[in-house]
Amino acid sequence: MSDIREILDSLSKQDLIELLIEYSDNGYFPLDLFLLKADYRFSAEDLEEYWNDIYDKALEYDRNKDDRASDLLRDCAEMCFEQAKKHEDDESKKSICDMLIDSLTAASESDGIGMYHDSEWLYIEIRDEISDFVEENF
Repeated sequence: MSDIREILDSLSKQDLIELLIEYSDNGYFPLDLFLLKADYRFSAEDLEEYWNDIYDKALEYDRNKDDRASDLLRDCAEMCFEQAKKHEDDESKKSICDMLIDSLTAASESDGIGMYHDSEWLYIEIRDEISDFVEENF
């Protein structure tokens, strides 16, 4: 197969944006992950909304015995954590981190996300990293 980067480079930025939005709207993937990678500082409220949407998607994946649930939580948690660290306000930063820690703990204990495939460790690692960050900085 041809070089994927070469193929993507042949698309216009506008066409690629339209495809992302269309495929997201059709439920192929959550657009939130792409948005969180943007060089943009999201508010704590926006991050909580994105996180809750992704968490719900992970629950849906898990109900369907889809092993992408744990990967989705890990990837989104990493991105939300990076976004949280951009906040200058310590209260917002800590609030976002606490929300992630609580949700990831619930995912592993009460919601059981990833237990079907024994893959909770994927997102527990980032939860522990966020916990260490909170302990060191607050």
